[in-house]
Amino acid sequence: MNSNLTVIITLYKTPEKYLKNLNQYKDYKILIFDQATQNNSRIISKHLKTNFKYFFSKKNIGLPKATNFLISKVKTDFFLFTQADIIIDKKSIKNLYDNISKTNDVIFAGPKFLKSSLCHKNYNNKISKFVGKLDASLMICSYKKVRNIGFFDKDYFLYWEDRDLMERVNKSNLKMKKIMNAFAVHESSKSSSNSISTLFIRRINFKFGEYLFEFKHKKIKKIKIIRNIFLNLILLPLNLILFKKNMLIENISQIIGTIKFLIYLIFNQYSP
Repeated sequence: MNSNLTVIITLYKTPEKYLKNLNQYKDYKILIFDQATQNNSRIISKHLKTNFKYFFSKKNIGLPKATNFLISKVKTDFFLFTQADIIIDKKSIKNLYDNISKTNDVIFAGPKFLKSSLCHKNYNNKISKFVGKLDASLMICSYKKVRNIGFFDKDYFLYWEDRDLMERVNKSNLKMKKIMNAFAVHESSKSSSNSISTLFIRRINFKFGEYLFEFKHKKIKKIKIIRNIFLNLILLPLNLILFKKNMLIENISQIIGTIKFLIYLIFNQYSP
């Protein structure tokens, strides 16, 4: 067991079939934050055959706040941020750890993502390369460096928080690395339910996050906000008449996401 590595995992309406994946981390300390209507620790225990610390919130507080809470509980020098629908083997985790633990200026290291766990893996490939961005669905992180620069900005809710984080890293003197002898598979967007309410939450917060990212990094344009509202107000009744459900959801989400951003500006006394 690696006593210097903690695995942190956030869950949100995660189907049980993905919980068995958590056993791939049984050799490490595991912290789980579950955003659910009830305490699911017993359900998780049926699938995860090792000890873990469990926290949950009946209210959906968003990925950034949930993740930052877990990071505040980390007591090791390194932590692995991951998702329930990630597949990774012990060798890849070891290679990630060995690489980042031997470097002084690297804050995050990530694996090479494959389309399938059956793809060829060359563990003898010792090459690693510095990159401007990583797939944030799984990263090994230096706890000390994260404490200095921060992790996810709590103003985000579900999307764009990773883009914001990496933008801040790129503006610092820290680096990110892609480790070519570490491999993972991500069944993207399948680790939570796809109900209508979940689709609304995702799409609303994608638009909100997009505006927030542009605003925080001084890329926002007023005309884009105005054009987006008017365009979707025009298309909404048309898609309602034509019974185009997906487009209707998109129109409503775009409008609500934009309004959410404008409310954010008002309460934070900012102007785009």
